[in-house]
Amino acid sequence: MTLKAALGEFVRHPTPQLLSAQVAVLLAVRLVLGPFHLSDAIVIVALIAAQPFVEWLIHVYVLHCPANGSRRDKLAGYSHRRHHEDPRDLRFQFVHPYTVYGGWVLLAVLVLAFRNPTSVTGAMFASVLTMTYEWIHFLIHTDYAPQHGPYRRLHRAHRLHHFRNERYWLGVTRRFGDKVLGTNPAKQDVEISPTAKTALASRS
Repeated sequence: MTLKAALGEFVRHPTPQLLSAQVAVLLAVRLVLGPFHLSDAIVIVALIAAQPFVEWLIHVYVLHCPANGSRRDKLAGYSHRRHHEDPRDLRFQFVHPYTVYGGWVLLAVLVLAFRNPTSVTGAMFASVLTMTYEWIHFLIHTDYAPQHGPYRRLHRAHRLHHFRNERYWLGVTRRFGDKVLGTNPAKQDVEISPTAKTALASRS
């Protein structure tokens, strides 16, 4: 698969379409509110710094939550287990559109609570990071062959998460969180998990 073909497939799905619209609307609102300032740059840098750890925490405590019928399990855990069972099934590849709709409500509340242009910048860039996550995660699960070192390393780490041990290699867009939090071991140092493809025991 070529990168162009992968992108063509990606944009046909509802979640990337919704996130693209979300980014476009927030960018338009921010431009209407006036020029960018230093505070906007500070918010963007802070989000970039926090993103590996936010991604790690969501992956561990939401996506790999116990299969116990809890709200987290129903909203994300079940779908993510299905994703592990068949990583190429696009029905479970993306964040559910309902989650995006819920994000719209949350972002609106945050923007209205702070009521300044910088809060719109934060909402917009958080949306960009979410879109980046969706794109990289999707691309890893296609037949597109890694061409460059940084992406090749992300690709390999996420494949190890799926097919060797779901307790490790939890970062998707960046590996920094894994390196800091001790979940980026050498492949040979980790035993093959019997639940890697179902992810049922990832929190036990």
